[in-house]
Amino acid sequence: SSTYRQSSDIADEAARLDPTGSLLSRMPLKRMEAEVLRDSLLLICGQLDETPFGPADPVEARADGLVTSQRGKAGWRRSIYVLQRRTKIPTLLENFDFPQMGPNCIQRGESLVAPQALHLMNNEMIHQLAVYLAGNIQNTVGDDREQQIQQIYLRTLGREPDPEETRIGLETLQLLEEKWNTQLKDKQTSSTSVQKALSSYCHAIFNLAEFQYID
Repeated sequence: SSTYRQSSDIADEAARLDPTGSLLSRMPLKRMEAEVLRDSLLLICGQLDETPFGPADPVEARADGLVTSQRGKAGWRRSIYVLQRRTKIPTLLENFDFPQMGPNCIQRGESLVAPQALHLMNNEMIHQLAVYLAGNIQNTVGDDREQQIQQIYLRTLGREPDPEETRIGLETLQLLEEKWNTQLKDKQTSSTSVQKALSSYCHAIFNLAEFQYID
């Protein structure tokens, strides 16, 4: 139906007549559920193992307190195949409101708390996924920065960047490369700085609200 296909954009008239959205004048903006967020990150980075069925993928509690699912030879499988143990919920899922197993959860909650942003900013697996995405982008379009930005937007946000976003992206990649050059100095080649700059840019895109929310 046309109602189902609506955007979450709020027109002035809709804001006046339906300020709370209860009359379905627009789609309510919705953040991706924990499993959808994890699986989306794996998919766009080329690390989603689509092997179905079989035993659950094991999880491990690391020394730093984080709980992570173990990677297989082809990547990580969908969240539905991750072992569910009450005392070992993967940290990414738990931070983004994965339903609690004890006591039984009859309704999924939705919070907006600091650990969510901190996880996407600092988690080692998220950084590694950004590296995978950057590598895939380079393999697809080479070193053309404008094409790289376009591909990143298409894969992560499902749209092309507008001219202003492209300009900001080009400036950001240049600044990131200069920063990495300064930090690495003569320890690495210039190509390493380019790769790290692209990975940092991909990581920044993961942290955008537009990536985390369904519009």
